[in-house]
Amino acid sequence: MAPFRNLFWIGVWLLWFPGWPASAQESEEDQLQAEMEMEAGIGDEEEELIDEFAFLEDAGMIELASRHRQEIGMSPSAVTVLTREDVEASGATNLPDLLRLVPGMDVAVVSPAFTSVSSRLYWTNGNIYYQLLIDGRDCMQELLGQVTWHAEPISLDDIERIEILRGPASSMYGASALAGVVSVTTRVVPEKTSASVRVDAGEVGLLQFGGRASTRIGNWGFSISSGADFQNSFNLPRSEGKWLWKLRTLAEYAWGESRRIRLDFGMSQGHGTLNTSIGGVDLSMFLRTLRLAYESRNLRSRLYWFNALSEFSLQAPLEYLGLRLAEFVPVEADQHTIDGEVQWTLPELHKDLLLIVGGGGRFSWIDSDNLLDGETYSDITSPDYHKPGIFYTEARAGAFVHSEFQATEWVTLSGSLRFDYNTATDPFLSPRTAVVFRPAKGQYLRVAMARAFRKPAFIETQLHPMVDFPSDSPITGDGRQNFQEFMSRVLGCPDLENETLLSVEAGYLGQFFDDRLSVSVDIYYNQVRDIIGLDERIVAGEQGLPDLENSVLHSTNNEGDRDIHGLELTVRYNPSRLISLLASWAYREVYDRTGGQVMDITPKNLATIGGRFRTGWGLVGSLYLFSRSDLVDHDVESPEGALAPALTMHLDHVMLFMGKLGYRWDADQNIRIETGLKLFLPFSPFSGPLFRYYEDSGGESARGRFYGGQQLRRMLTAYLQGSF
Repeated sequence: MAPFRNLFWIGVWLLWFPGWPASAQESEEDQLQAEMEMEAGIGDEEEELIDEFAFLEDAGMIELASRHRQEIGMSPSAVTVLTREDVEASGATNLPDLLRLVPGMDVAVVSPAFTSVSSRLYWTNGNIYYQLLIDGRDCMQELLGQVTWHAEPISLDDIERIEILRGPASSMYGASALAGVVSVTTRVVPEKTSASVRVDAGEVGLLQFGGRASTRIGNWGFSISSGADFQNSFNLPRSEGKWLWKLRTLAEYAWGESRRIRLDFGMSQGHGTLNTSIGGVDLSMFLRTLRLAYESRNLRSRLYWFNALSEFSLQAPLEYLGLRLAEFVPVEADQHTIDGEVQWTLPELHKDLLLIVGGGGRFSWIDSDNLLDGETYSDITSPDYHKPGIFYTEARAGAFVHSEFQATEWVTLSGSLRFDYNTATDPFLSPRTAVVFRPAKGQYLRVAMARAFRKPAFIETQLHPMVDFPSDSPITGDGRQNFQEFMSRVLGCPDLENETLLSVEAGYLGQFFDDRLSVSVDIYYNQVRDIIGLDERIVAGEQGLPDLENSVLHSTNNEGDRDIHGLELTVRYNPSRLISLLASWAYREVYDRTGGQVMDITPKNLATIGGRFRTGWGLVGSLYLFSRSDLVDHDVESPEGALAPALTMHLDHVMLFMGKLGYRWDADQNIRIETGLKLFLPFSPFSGPLFRYYEDSGGESARGRFYGGQQLRRMLTAYLQGSF
């Protein structure tokens, strides 16, 4: 059936394809740039000073949705923009907390080192559905199949702009963009030499340092930034929760009017607790990234290398009916990724048509002496029979085409199609079609349909941990080798299929009072198929031990099919350049097609209200209130270990205050100093301690073992920063 489905989607895309161009000289981007320059009164001499790659300070232009710069209202998908001013004023101390400002985004702190981000799908505490791009680099890790938001070698000081695409984006970005994309653009090297330093210190042992310096020498630009991030555990405030240090360097050379080449290197090292499908993971990681990128008006290319040295141990004990059977062996793994991509905007042969093509490939390998090869370890005919260790390779390739056709002055059609191939699962076609109506200035209506997929990660297809046996284990003799062979069938399942998503959405964006007021409404309907989950069936055997031959504990596409529909409403009002107000509400409902019922696994309502301000005499601040309705988590890690059935826990309605209050003054013409307080205050009005709650289900067992998420508590932080 797969070939017929692919042919169907090719037909759908061709019906929407705007046609082949005839002739033209100016692109839509050139027209927008010319209009902006005329409105601003920029002359020919001033035009030479414009940085072709600098984003606008306001949120009126985007690049993410269609891989070219366009008005946000013309986007074929729902997009939210966070500017540098939003970053500085938010009161957030990390990137995931910034995403709380995005309508419908459910951000849940599992531990100080691990925060989950989800929207428009069912709630999950794994970062498997949103793709993170940092200057175009895909940050989804092959080993864990997750975005490690905290570990990436950038800090808030490096961020210039964030664009968040809410909805499927595989048609442009491939396998990791099932629910959306978060694209971070780092700060460019300024024209003048500059430097900044920052220190934050607060409750729960929070301590952060950051520094950045930049300079230009002719056409060359250089910058270096570094930082450190420490925090204690929420559960045990005197014990370590996370520690991280980061370093990033950048060199760029610009020539001509619009060409630039950049080379950046980043590395980070840290330790903390992450969450996976089988429980908590105590993780230490050393990351290195190297990226080379070339950009011109119509051509972009990039090549990057990513390396992660990981040491992790699964915290879930291997116990059965109160008996301690075995212990997971700590794992050391070395993963490498080489990725390249080229994007070309074709010469405009017709003024109303835009055509972009691109493609790329990725090669990854993972090497570990502490994991089992599921294909050879239990195969008596293999030369690697009963030999531990694995060397796994995977290759990907993808190509896409995107077109936009302005049928009339008020109707624009767009179509995107991407083909992805990888060595782990079946090939996939990801189409997206959209029509945008602009009946009047500042008024936009959008209707779109898209298909997307997620490729299962290494942890779901190939990861098989080794175990050791304590001296008091009831498993002895040949039973230990049989148990090790059982572990070669645990977790990873190479026969998994891609998770797929079909989405239909409609949106409205209205801009009023010279863009000071904007109102957006988005509705969507998603069908998610072949959802991957953990199949746990431990069968009792003789002498109170599990029957290893008939027991199952591995990943499968057994979670059924789900339909999700929802609505997102956002109102932004800027009465002046000094004040920005925000209110949003998102409703989401999940329907289980297999069970034929509405599911309670996802908060149905998410709301945000608040704003930021600054005054001419130095006072700056913000305050936001985030609200999440209750949900029931049916897949909570059991304190009795990986072989015990998962628990079900109820999470009540909770709220969170986040903001800052500070004073900023200019010591002289070039020196600026700011100091103040940041607030992170959980608020639970309906259950438990008033100022503590779980954003991810968790607790403490009768034997004192913590499991699942941690109980958040107040963090009041003092900060001091200066720049020149």
